[in-house]
Amino acid sequence: MKRLYHYTPMLILTIFAAVFMVLTQLLIFCQTMVLNTDYYVWTISDSGAEEALYNEVSTYFRQYSIPTDIPQDVYMKSLDKTTITVTAKRLTKTSLDYVFGNTHVKPQVQFDFTDFENDVTDYIEKYSDANNIVKDAEYYSFIDNTLENAEAKIENCFDIMMAQKLSESGAVSISRKVVPKMKGVLALSCVVLLALLAVMYYIDRHHPFDMPYWIGVILFVGSALLLIPAIYCRYTGYFDGLFLTDESIYYAITGAIYGVTDRLILVNCILFGLGVVLIIFAQIIHIFRVREAMQYHHHHHDDDDEADTNS
Repeated sequence: MKRLYHYTPMLILTIFAAVFMVLTQLLIFCQTMVLNTDYYVWTISDSGAEEALYNEVSTYFRQYSIPTDIPQDVYMKSLDKTTITVTAKRLTKTSLDYVFGNTHVKPQVQFDFTDFENDVTDYIEKYSDANNIVKDAEYYSFIDNTLENAEAKIENCFDIMMAQKLSESGAVSISRKVVPKMKGVLALSCVVLLALLAVMYYIDRHHPFDMPYWIGVILFVGSALLLIPAIYCRYTGYFDGLFLTDESIYYAITGAIYGVTDRLILVNCILFGLGVVLIIFAQIIHIFRVREAMQYHHHHHDDDDEADTNS
């Protein structure tokens, strides 16, 4: 391909445009996924975290039944999978809404322990009556401690994304100020990207057939900058090594990370392919224009020779 017109300024603008394309795309992903509370709620189901969460609660009460002499079934009677999952999703959403500055209401576990407490208390009382156990201060203290420890564990399990813990950290004051401004940053990035493209078009306005090439290069380079690390992280299982003690939290967090990674790969594969197509298209246009110019030149050269002969 011949040397392009205004090569140096167009190359510089292309580099900046590719950088702002990457920045704009990352900001869009932040708005649609990373900072979207609904995405994390969906991830809890899609990643298999809800199944792991239920198994985690069930396993805990199987172990807790040994020192308390209360059967696992008694503890789990009011804790079905749907109830646990819905509560965990609600806590995740309200916690992240607070972290992202969408609400001023601090997150709390919204779960009614009445049925749970009644099931455990009824069992203890029936057991005590059947075995003539004295209901003294120690007896009631045992009930209170049993319920307190059990409920604390359940509430801790509900924080499947550790979002509530994050909402209580010192960093939340920063995130609540920064996140709401991200839309403005995205708008600014889009304006800068469009301005760069407009300047490129203005500089090359007399050679419009060169623009597909430059647009193709922007898409090619910009998508490659995100595609290469995303593919590396995904297919080497880079985030599989995260050390998280609870299986449910592991599934939820790695599921959220890989969900974003998969979407990055999909989008940038499309942009990469489009960039290649535009570059090839520009080459084809150039070939046809060169042929057309040669034919035009050859035709006029023959006409000049004929005119010289007649004269």
